[in-house]
Amino acid sequence: MGDQMTVTALADIIKTQAEILETSLPRHAYTDYHGDKSLSIARSKLLEACDKLNHLVTDVMGIAQGHRVHAALQYVCHFRLASYVPADGTPIPYEELAHAAGVDTSQCTRVLQLLMTYHIFREPGTRIVAHNRNSRVLLDEDTGAAVEWLTQESLRSSAFFTEARAKGRRWSTGGSGGGAGGAGGAGVGSQRQTATAALNIAVDDLDQPAFGFLTQQHGTTETSMKADRYARAMAGMAKRRQLSVEHLVSGFAWADLPPNTIVVDVGGGNGHCSKAIASCNPRLQFVVQDTNKELAEEVDPDAEEMPEKANIRFMMYDFFTPQTVVGDVYLLRRILHHHSDKDAVRILQAQLSAVRNKPGARIVVMDNIAIHSGTLSTLEERKTRTLDIAMMALFNSVERDLEDWKELFHQADPNLKLVNVTKPLGSALAVMELRLELT
Repeated sequence: MGDQMTVTALADIIKTQAEILETSLPRHAYTDYHGDKSLSIARSKLLEACDKLNHLVTDVMGIAQGHRVHAALQYVCHFRLASYVPADGTPIPYEELAHAAGVDTSQCTRVLQLLMTYHIFREPGTRIVAHNRNSRVLLDEDTGAAVEWLTQESLRSSAFFTEARAKGRRWSTGGSGGGAGGAGGAGVGSQRQTATAALNIAVDDLDQPAFGFLTQQHGTTETSMKADRYARAMAGMAKRRQLSVEHLVSGFAWADLPPNTIVVDVGGGNGHCSKAIASCNPRLQFVVQDTNKELAEEVDPDAEEMPEKANIRFMMYDFFTPQTVVGDVYLLRRILHHHSDKDAVRILQAQLSAVRNKPGARIVVMDNIAIHSGTLSTLEERKTRTLDIAMMALFNSVERDLEDWKELFHQADPNLKLVNVTKPLGSALAVMELRLELT
């Protein structure tokens, strides 16, 4: 879709693709793929044309002011305004809402009225506010935490993005911190992996890697609160269809594994990935590893559980240290994504210490593979570029393309080979299968 397209040409595309969706989907269901590739394509073309049209009739000044709406969202999340608005769509006066939330009525009103111009909340009458489809999303605890994290730590790191690039300070990438989940690593051969992260400046902490700060469960009350918010934010993001664990279940041949195969879920948090796989493959055995002791303690062996959970056990483990469990499959889902090449190599080498003791064992990495410019639509490419900048700001990392991944695996061990890559339909992540080919 070229930049020279006219307004009327774009309008024709919008009309055609909108008619396809309207005749195939119920109202307000346009955000879901419904497993139909043709509808997914129609939705993609519609969004692309709308985006082109929008930018054709606006200028860069509008983009530069985007942080204003983020500030408004931050206010709404911080004071939990969505929770005080009736979930059934019944309106509430601004004054009553402000009183319940303990905020100034004028401020509350002005913030909400800005968000309404972005179709978040609605004003069905004079000085009253009610939920709409977009604002109701904030009622979900995890999704609300994800929005709050994006408008708190993530937004703050973006504010110091350029300052961090200009600084010459460096911090060590060593040490522990093998907790749940991950966000991105620094590019192959890049010296950026040891530079100051913007998040470090934003939180005024230059003494530890930013990822360690986000996942630190112990320390001050504020630190623990931020770590909890990060954990819940990751859970909220996982609820998005493109990051759903269903893609992990379908993206690897779990059913072909022999009974009692041991799957080691490295940095697996509360085990949501293992539970999803186990529900379809109850013959497999799972070991969920995480540094967060509280996660393991939450599992009550005497509690009544579904049968598929009986083959899952939890243990504490720092994924920077040599792997202690000799298993058949080592799962790293969105782990390497949050780490520099230096640390990602250390994580892989820690797993290889066990893989070498089990012939035929493999490592399964589920992570984002960056695309080359012009490969997909502008909107799809924008997602990768946005995430890339987020990784640079938060962790001094970079999104890896397929060649970067291969080089990373080679750095971990020249005999560690990428033998298969699968990207399920609708998934933002790809499944990469690795094997150690010893001569």
